Amino acid sequence: MMQQQNYSYGHAAKVASVHMSVRKPAYTQTQKFKNHFQSGAVSLSLSYAAMHPLDTLKTRMQVPGGRGIAWSAVFTRETLRMLGKGFLVSSIGAGLQGGARFSFYELTKSYLLPPTSRFQTGQGPAQHPWWIPTLSPIPATAISAIIGDLASSVIKVPREVVTSRLQTGYYASAAASGHNVNAGFVFRSVLREEGARGLFRGFWSTTARDCPFMVILFTTYENFKAFHISNMQTAITADPTYVASSPVEVKIPAMTSTLFGGISGFLAGYFTTPMDVIRTRIMTFKKSAAPKGMVQDISMTGISREMYQQAIQQAAARSVHSNGVVRSMRQGQSIYRAFFVGSIPRSMWWFCVCSIFFSTYEVMKQNLMPLDYEQTKHA
Repeated sequence: MMQQQNYSYGHAAKVASVHMSVRKPAYTQTQKFKNHFQSGAVSLSLSYAAMHPLDTLKTRMQVPGGRGIAWSAVFTRETLRMLGKGFLVSSIGAGLQGGARFSFYELTKSYLLPPTSRFQTGQGPAQHPWWIPTLSPIPATAISAIIGDLASSVIKVPREVVTSRLQTGYYASAAASGHNVNAGFVFRSVLREEGARGLFRGFWSTTARDCPFMVILFTTYENFKAFHISNMQTAITADPTYVASSPVEVKIPAMTSTLFGGISGFLAGYFTTPMDVIRTRIMTFKKSAAPKGMVQDISMTGISREMYQQAIQQAAARSVHSNGVVRSMRQGQSIYRAFFVGSIPRSMWWFCVCSIFFSTYEVMKQNLMPLDYEQTKHA
């Protein structure tokens, strides 16, 4: 979708230059918003439900005291018992989160891209609200991704707080006392112990993680789609002024969107792992774990500083009799392991999630808005 201006329209463009007609939008913005919400909700809920067990493994590796990349230490009886924890709240929350994210993403992108037939009626010229700037595809996609993510964060952060505490056995002592530790128990406990703010613990660390994640994910995926469409040399529409937000879209084969989505998700997941580790530690931090009389900084900066210092200390302990070059290499390795712990399961998880999500999302859009995928016919 990023390079439509480079398409060769061939005969269609010549016909349009003789008889300029503009297709009216098949759906209103309200209808599109609802359809994108439904598509995003079903697709993300399905993908999260399918990949919940791997998310549990990744989260348990990242909590303080976790075993890092020692896979044999992660696959324990306790981990197997935790694999289903938080499944229901994760799946339902993901549905609402996906609906909010992708409805606002598509809406914002349609307004930020150059004016198209969405603003046109009959054979009149294109109109665009003067107060909305028009951007090229990449910045428009990036900004839309950020706005969509912020809109979903109101649902996403409480969902992740509850899910992460269920997955990591945060209330293990309560479970040992005979309490039924489920999503409702965690929700009530957070409100009782920390108030409403506790449900949004880690909001800014989550935002700092997910905004760059969404920018990488969507710009990569949209560029893959643009590359695919460009190679096909498809005459998308007879309108020579067609750009990415035109109502007429090209159907992406399911296997193609699966591959594009998976690779995009893997790259985005890997490069944003450090922020995910910090977010997990903030959300699962226990006040009782801090030394008595010591106020521990659980901000993003505080957690990052603590992780860095621990990594340096561990490297120094292993490099007592080593030279400067070896010490520097071990420090780099130790820092990498601290901030990228769980990066492979996280990246693979996002590969699978985005493979399932984007293929489902594209199919649902085609089914809910079939007229948007019809080719414009010219005499």
